[in-house]
Parts: sequence; structure tokens; C-alpha cells
Amino acid sequence: MHMTVPSLEVSEAFKRWLGSRGFIYQLFTDFFGRKPTLSLIAQWSRNRQISAAAEMSEGGRELKRYLCGQKPQDLLQVCEAEAAEYDRLMRDETVVGLKPREAALLGEAEEFCNVLSDVYASAGIVFKKCGDEADDHIAIELEFMAVLHERMLFNSFSVRSAMELLDIQENFLREHLLLWTPEFCERLEAATNSSLYRGLSRMLEEFLPYDLHMLQSWRASLESAAAAV
Repeated sequence: MHMTVPSLEVSEAFKRWLGSRGFIYQLFTDFFGRKPTLSLIAQWSRNRQISAAAEMSEGGRELKRYLCGQKPQDLLQVCEAEAAEYDRLMRDETVVGLKPREAALLGEAEEFCNVLSDVYASAGIVFKKCGDEADDHIAIELEFMAVLHERMLFNSFSVRSAMELLDIQENFLREHLLLWTPEFCERLEAATNSSLYRGLSRMLEEFLPYDLHMLQSWRASLESAAAAV
């Protein structure tokens, strides 16, 4: 028999974090993983969760103001401009130093992707990619965190499996995302005047360290509750 995760008295800070982090990782995945379209921007600008997520960082508030502040008659022009900017930033190798891949930014060998492929496989995750995204592309790494969050939030675990999921997320943040995304965000912000991508870069840079802190705090809460049983 496995001991199930004990019930917790969840603070408001934990509730906001748990209720928003999956949404935030999906937002990053959508905008870093594909060109902004009219439907994508309209979808996110109408999503009620964006207000709660935005309050977690200054970059989030900036992004909310941009997405929710567009006039309907301007959306098509905005989307065309942001789609062109996505191509320039994420696909044009002439943009100096801006590389949306971990291996490229850190100067790792191309075989580095095999390491990430093993990480994903060991967690039982296989991605259905829309294009030729490498396993170390920023959108794939962020989607990995989104999938793990869904598993953590919506499944019943034993204490052991809950801790294993926390381990995977904490390690992935420390050993991958937090090693290279601060530099990526700095370069992205310097390379663009787009309110969309500047807001995304600031939000990502602020959110990831906060997310690691909250995962560690959540672990401590689970351990305390389990010890009290």
C-alpha cells in the first residue's frame, strides 16, 4: 500500500502559484514555439487567468497590458508585425547572439540534445513537434515543465511519486532552464522593440527563479505534512 499525499492547508500564495504556473508555462510555450496569429493573441487576451498570472511579475503585468490593450480593429496589423518579428528573432541567424536553443547559447555540442531527449524519456514524455524544433529549443523545454505541472496537479500520487515529480522539475530548472534563459532573455530584450517579446522576456526572467523557490517551498510543506501523519 502506498501512502497518499496528505492534505495540506494551502496558503493563498501557494493557491495563486499552483493555479497560475501551468497557464504561464503554456503561454511561454505558445509564443516562443510558433508565430503569433490572430487567434492566438485573441485567445490569450480574453483568457481570465492572465490577470492572476500577471500579478506574479512586472513582466507579466507589462504583457497583460499589451495583450489586453489592443483594439479589435488593430489586431490584424499587430499580428502581422509580431509574426514578422518572431521570424526575425527566432529564425533569422543574422540576429547577433540570439539563439533560442540551450546548446547553441551555451556552446555545447549538437549531441547535447541527446541528454535532453533522455531526460524527457525518463519522465515518460514524448513531444509531438509541429516543425523541426530541437529538444533543447526554449519552447520544448518550457512545454516539458507545463506537462510536469499538469501531472503534479491533477493526478493522485503516493508521497514518493509526488517527490519524484518535484525532483524532476527542480533539477530541470537548476540544470537547464536557469542556466541559459537569463542570458537568452537579456539578448532578446536587447534585440527587439516589440512590446510582446520584451514583456515575455521580462516575465520569463522573473518567473523561473520564483517557480524554483515555490517548488522548494511546496516540497517542504509536503514533507512536514507527511511527517505529521
